[in-house]
Amino acid sequence: MNLIYTLNKSPAFIFDYLTDMDKFASIHPVITRIDKTGESTYLVHETLKLGFIPYSFTYPVTLMSNEKDHTVSIKATVMKVTIIEMNYSIREENGISTVDELITIKSPLPLKSYMEKIFREQHALFFQQMEQL
Repeated sequence: MNLIYTLNKSPAFIFDYLTDMDKFASIHPVITRIDKTGESTYLVHETLKLGFIPYSFTYPVTLMSNEKDHTVSIKATVMKVTIIEMNYSIREENGISTVDELITIKSPLPLKSYMEKIFREQHALFFQQMEQL
């Protein structure tokens, strides 16, 4: 799944919010906290609402980034069976930044369309929050 966002922020500003996990969590609509566990590894605390019932869980994440190229890769293993990889590429043209987000979901469970819907909604909110800063 490929998503594209346009922001009136510099690539450096966007890169900072995608790579500083405290900043990332501060504007993410369902992530409540991110704990650093190693050099480039983290434990993400997330709460989703399933209907009216909140469901909280944690999962490990690995973050790789290249500041010069303004690229970020986040790989998560959710519930020990679903692997999610989010690759961000940030570019600027005429003072406007475009973020290309490529999301890959690998799971033996039939969750792909449901998870894609969640990503579309939550990441749109995430980048809207970033735009308002």
